[in-house]
Amino acid sequence: MIFEFICYSLCGFFMKLSDELVDEKNNLYLAVFTGVLCVIFSLLVCRISGDASCIFLSILIATALASKVDSVNHILSAILFVLLLIVIGFPSFSWYALVLCIIAAFIDEKGNDRSDEIESGGLSSDMGLLYKFFKYRYALKVTVFVLSLLGLCKLLFGGFLSNFYFFSPLTIVYFYGFDLAYEFADLIFDRCYDFF
Repeated sequence: MIFEFICYSLCGFFMKLSDELVDEKNNLYLAVFTGVLCVIFSLLVCRISGDASCIFLSILIATALASKVDSVNHILSAILFVLLLIVIGFPSFSWYALVLCIIAAFIDEKGNDRSDEIESGGLSSDMGLLYKFFKYRYALKVTVFVLSLLGLCKLLFGGFLSNFYFFSPLTIVYFYGFDLAYEFADLIFDRCYDFF
């Protein structure tokens, strides 16, 4: 439990650092290095969790579909992640959960682009809930929450739910660790950059 939370969190932290190192500082070497660290921590948790494999694959596929795998650090990290995931193998997961997560992550990417446009136009304070929903990419969070909640219902009640694959109830906790670390890295990016 603690191992999964740490891996998810470090993956989110290094993912954001890698993005910001290219976008803000144009430092390709550190971006690739932190991208590789992100891959390592995601693979560590994917090795033992089908839920993690499903989530991280969905993020990769959705960002590729949204044309966000657009820099050397993204491309190298994506290739490394997929190749190593194939080599080391991963636990089974649900294909329908993967499709739902891909759709949610894709919606997040497109919605986040729109919220960035609104923000750059200086209108963000007036946009309310929908703006915040996409700024902080809540479609995937809601999807993971629902799949985790259904996993809890399956655990408690069984019945017809026992024929379906859902996430572990703790997966939402792990995923929020990923997300909080991602946002934290954004907040302290300049201090992290100075450290490196």
